[in-house]
Amino acid sequence: MLAGVEKVRRWVREDFGLELVELSPVAHGADVAAQVWRAATTINTYAVKWSGAGTNTGHQVAAFLADSGLPGIPEMIRTTEGGLWSFHGKKRLTITPWIDGVRAAETGLTVEQWTQYGVLLRRVHDGEPPPRLRDALPKHSHIDARVPAVAERLQERLTTQAPEDEVEEELAAVWRQHDATIVHLLTARPPEPTGPRVICHGDPHLGNVLVDAHLHLIDWDDVILAPREQDLMFMLGGMGDVGPTTPEQLQAFLTGYGDHTIDDEAVRYYRHVRAREDVIGWSDQAITGPDNAYALSVVKGILTHGLAALAVR
Repeated sequence: MLAGVEKVRRWVREDFGLELVELSPVAHGADVAAQVWRAATTINTYAVKWSGAGTNTGHQVAAFLADSGLPGIPEMIRTTEGGLWSFHGKKRLTITPWIDGVRAAETGLTVEQWTQYGVLLRRVHDGEPPPRLRDALPKHSHIDARVPAVAERLQERLTTQAPEDEVEEELAAVWRQHDATIVHLLTARPPEPTGPRVICHGDPHLGNVLVDAHLHLIDWDDVILAPREQDLMFMLGGMGDVGPTTPEQLQAFLTGYGDHTIDDEAVRYYRHVRAREDVIGWSDQAITGPDNAYALSVVKGILTHGLAALAVR
């Protein structure tokens, strides 16, 4: 279900007490269950998001970090009752200040900015949430649990049914070509790491970083309490243009992040989990849409030189 402009205006007015004079849709991100708008009152500009992804704890963590004064974490605008979101149609409506910057995935980061990003992510990981919030944080990916059912459905469709279009036909060929890798991702998994758990963003690639005069880490739907390698994995290869692309960039990030001995086995585990989620999720989108052809290109990249290729080494 999609929400129309007038309906969202009413929700924002009734739930947050904001009278909007402008509301324009924004198309960004891989969350097909979300709608995002650029909204303005006569005084301020906001990002309004209506999403069924993730868990409530992501917004609670973002609010905790922002309220703690951590630079680079957008504040959560409260409802008239003091809440962080309102519910409509089983989806959360949230509002943050609009950041008039560019996506780092589109422009990349300078070496200096990579160091700044290392500092920012380290501060996230070093955050100490109150016990009640820490206890509420998920310890495993909310997407991972849904993968087997989707994978089974995809396998049946791609192997027993005639393709409905050229994209699906090519996807079936890609799955045949990389059958051993896909089977490995679905049936084998490295041991789960047992190291200390911290607040992890869960998806800190450059698609979730906005750049103006500063860096801003957005989209906290996938927050997880996990070893630091859950997030650091995104910096250590297999992410293409949404991660460091040169040794100099990686070193700049690690310099900013500071002292930490990387647990290679933990990296291996989280790389495997993410590769599994991405292959299945993007394959499903290549069939069901939107942006089927783009989703297919992502699947190819993951399997040929991305996370999946690294996960099976």
